[in-house]
Amino acid sequence: MDIPVIPVQELHTRLGFSHPIDFPISSLNKSLTEWKMDIDDAPIFRYLYRNFKPSRHLEFGTWQGLGVLYCLEECEATVWTINLPQGEKLHDGTPAYHSFSIGTPSLYLRAKRKLMAWVNGPVQTGDMFWRPSDSFGFIGRYYLDAGLGYRVCQIYCDSYQWDIQNYPPGFFDTALIDGGHSEEIVINDTNKACRLVHSGGLIMWHDFCPVGEVQNNCSSTRGVVTAIKANWDWLCEQMEDIFWIKPSWILLGVKR
Repeated sequence: MDIPVIPVQELHTRLGFSHPIDFPISSLNKSLTEWKMDIDDAPIFRYLYRNFKPSRHLEFGTWQGLGVLYCLEECEATVWTINLPQGEKLHDGTPAYHSFSIGTPSLYLRAKRKLMAWVNGPVQTGDMFWRPSDSFGFIGRYYLDAGLGYRVCQIYCDSYQWDIQNYPPGFFDTALIDGGHSEEIVINDTNKACRLVHSGGLIMWHDFCPVGEVQNNCSSTRGVVTAIKANWDWLCEQMEDIFWIKPSWILLGVKR
């Protein structure tokens, strides 16, 4: 199975945009094993939102809201985004994303402490505060700090449990799948995105990179690539066009 590849410099031609992307030379020359979403994929996401101009955007996987912020800053969209309130956990129960703070707990940690009944709070050791960085109180902090929360509908739930029956088919213009990276979750989110994005809309998968060296070194890409390959024939029925943007960690589909 050969997944179509479109060089990033030709993205405008494939999508019918008037101007090519101004893509950083530093990213073009960088190994994909050293790729960073906030440095290297960010210009592509911003370019897509700026030129496609969605009015309603759906995002699976908020984390701290940096990807949502790209959309909000580049177009006038309202964004619906989904995140587990307690954050994503590994198989052993430890947080998949975490960080440390020194000194007084932040506003986000204080907010979390008020919700101990349904969210695990931070663990304090002396002046060191350990925190899951994708749990309640931190979810969406970038778009909140930018004062753009009024344009976001933040949904707190497992995407498996998200009930989409009150959303009419074709409600969304674009969708980004960047939540749980296991094969099962990627397929669940893809199914829901395909039902909710209208014909001609864009569906994007982050952490998709078919380069073997990347998959060997980054577990998040393995689940996404496996899910896409295992369901390729079905996806091609759903998409008018689908291709990997090279170089990037992004698969892009145009809904049929």
